[in-house]
Amino acid sequence: MVKKQATDKPEHVSSCTILWENTQDILSVKTRILPKEIEVRHYNGDELIGGQIWPLHDHEKQKLFDIFYKCLEEWDAEDYTTYPCDGPHWQFKICTKGRCLRSISGSMEPPPHGQEIKDILTKIIGEENCYFL
Repeated sequence: MVKKQATDKPEHVSSCTILWENTQDILSVKTRILPKEIEVRHYNGDELIGGQIWPLHDHEKQKLFDIFYKCLEEWDAEDYTTYPCDGPHWQFKICTKGRCLRSISGSMEPPPHGQEIKDILTKIIGEENCYFL
């Protein structure tokens, strides 16, 4: 990974997608954090079985996107899998409008700043909708 120079401007983050999968029963949950809303969609295999959208207010958006910028700087691995990895798996993608800036995956333990993201999301969408950790 190439480290940014202090004079480099960060790229504009436009979204974060969190995918959580339970391989035992083929359930997956896709959470998209966008500038104005949070989408949570539930899948059984490839079939969409439910979902919901919550508004994202400026205060929470600022907190989340500040963390995303920290993640871009501080995530030092692409794979945060904890072994044995027989439980749920997750993937985080932080993107601009045109491309993915960073993609990491893992299991069991959250990535750096993952708990902070979950704490903020829990306040907005509720514990029952935070599937990724």
